[in-house]
Amino acid sequence: MKKICISMLLLFLIPTTLYALTWDYSFVVLDGRVYQVTDEQIDQSLIGKYIGKVTTQADDYTGKYYGNASNHYPVGTEYFEIEGTDIGDAIAVDEQGTHVKAVFAHRVPLHWRNIIYYLIPIFFLTGLIIIYRIREKVKKNYQNSLSR
Repeated sequence: MKKICISMLLLFLIPTTLYALTWDYSFVVLDGRVYQVTDEQIDQSLIGKYIGKVTTQADDYTGKYYGNASNHYPVGTEYFEIEGTDIGDAIAVDEQGTHVKAVFAHRVPLHWRNIIYYLIPIFFLTGLIIIYRIREKVKKNYQNSLSR
């Protein structure tokens, strides 16, 4: 009985509070650049070609994000060029049939998932080179053993 009472007391001491972030502004990420979404609507005639879409959601608890993420828009939300405006300065974000302007805010902080896409081919090619060298060494040893 004493063990049960102590266990119950310890359970009440475990913190159960969850914290979530509140974002200062809505943002979208495109190719390593964070764009702050504004309320300014873009005329349909100024919408250029498709340049990307939201692929991941920003984590509301840690504040971390990677890839083409957003803290407000769902996965699949599309980005478009604005005619006469450089992509590095602003883009258009599709918001249920209308397009709103998103202006460049800053570069994305480094995240390991952003560089993994560049490392996979390097690891693959390194593996191929190692396998090739091992194969050549085994082949050479085999030929030497036959010639004896």
